[in-house]
Order: sequence, then structure tokens, then C-alpha cells
Amino acid sequence: MRKKTTAVLFAAALLLTGCSGAGGDHGGARASAAPDSSLAPKSSSLTADLALPVEGYIFSESEMGLLTHAMNDLARDCMKAKGFDYRPDETDTPDIGVMDRRYGIANSYTAATYGYHFPTPRTGRANVRSLGEAGRIALSGKPRADGRLDPDGGCVGEAKRRLAGDRGTFGPDEIARRINLDSYVRSQKDPRVLAVFRAWSSCMADRGYRYASPMDAIDDPRFGKARTDPAEISTARADVECKKKTRLVRTWFDVESAMQQTEIDKNAETLARIKRHKEDQLKRAAAEAGRSR
Repeated sequence: MRKKTTAVLFAAALLLTGCSGAGGDHGGARASAAPDSSLAPKSSSLTADLALPVEGYIFSESEMGLLTHAMNDLARDCMKAKGFDYRPDETDTPDIGVMDRRYGIANSYTAATYGYHFPTPRTGRANVRSLGEAGRIALSGKPRADGRLDPDGGCVGEAKRRLAGDRGTFGPDEIARRINLDSYVRSQKDPRVLAVFRAWSSCMADRGYRYASPMDAIDDPRFGKARTDPAEISTARADVECKKKTRLVRTWFDVESAMQQTEIDKNAETLARIKRHKEDQLKRAAAEAGRSR
């Protein structure tokens, strides 16, 4: 499965897969204490020591995984109490953080092994269809007018409310997500970022690859096949090498970090509340995970 920049962007906005750092760190960088992943070793990544200021206010991949598993456990117990055998969907997602792909591919190991593709995750399908209409209503409430299941209805909605707490919203807060999304889009128009794009593009051209920006490379339709081919591998490797040579990742990161910090400073009180709510949700999820073992 190849991950386009658009998909990475919205995953970043929703989950912020990557290190979860303290939002008040004006330096913007820290060393990760997490062990090297066998799929995407941090030691091979140009983003290994980078954490955006907003990361303390939204959820890392592992944090969102904990929250989702707790929600699934609660929904399963709720369904059991109503007489239904509900088995939630279980997907093993490769442990590749958003920072590793936020600025295009930045890991020499994954470039040489997968090109621009991600390893295909193992998925265990939920048994929603076998529940029947009554079971589906118990799980997600009555369908909406357009026929879709209500994401906040039934046992799923009950589980979300339990984890979110009184008057809270389940999962990432919209303000923090917006800061994360807007800085990514705005930073691409900054003169410093545009200049390093040109340097990267020139480096790639010297190696026989013609792209105006890293997003153009990762979104190249030639690399949309189910399997990675040698041409994709060689392009991805050159991509990472040129990012390293031109310091593209660090330049882009510094520009985006400054943009985020400005917004964080403007919304300090609101974001402090958001951070407390995030931590409260994770505590409830951890308690639920311990209870279900």
C-alpha cells in the first residue's frame, strides 16, 4: 500500500502518528526513547530527533491505538450485555510515525526496502454484517437519513462518551488538529521552504529524476502499483539522499515549528485544557485496557 501525501496529511491531523512531545518546547526537537522499529528504524530516519510543538496536544499512533482498543473493548462488552457477539475490527498498522512521512519519505531503510509503499497491515475484519439489523442498531444506533451508521450512536457512542468523560469530545480536539493541518499547508508557501524545494529538485535532477517537490515524487502515479518495483526503490533512495544533502527536512520542520508555536502561544489557555482532556482520555483508556485483560 502506497501512502500519498494527502493521506499522510489527514492522518497527521487526526492521529499525529509519531512522537508525542511537550507542546511548550520552543526548541521543537527531542530524542525519542522508543525502541527502533524493525519496519522503520528511527536510526535510519532524518526525522528521528524531531517533534512538532503541537504534538503534545494531539494523539500519537500508539495513543490513538490505546484509545481505539479501549473503545472496542467497551463496545464489545456493551453488545454482549445486549445479547450480541460483536468482534471488533483489529488492524496491525506498521509502526511508522507521521514525522517519518510528513515531509515525504525520510527514512533510508524504508526507502531501500519499500520505496514509497508502506507494508500491508494485517487486518482482522469485524463481524458487523453478521450481526443483522438489530445488532447493527445496537452497535451504532439507528441509521442516519442518508443510510450511514451513526458514529456516536449505540454501544460505540456509549463507549466514546465513557472515554471522553462529561461534556468531552472523543479523540483529538479540532483546534489542535487545525493547527497541525494549517501549518503543514502554510509552510509549503514559505520562501525558505520553496528555496530548499528548488535545491532538492536540482539534486534529484542530477540523479536523473525530475520533480518540483517531494510531494510530486511520493505522489508519482507510476508508483501506485500494488508492488514496489526497482524504479520506485531507486527514486525513493535518491529522494532521501537529496533531502539529507539539502537539509530539506530540518529547514521545513523549523519553519513549520515556528508557525505552530505562534498559534499555540495565541491559544495557550485553550490548548492547556485540550492537553488535560487528552491525558484524561488516555488514563481512562489505560484503566479500561487493564480491566479487560
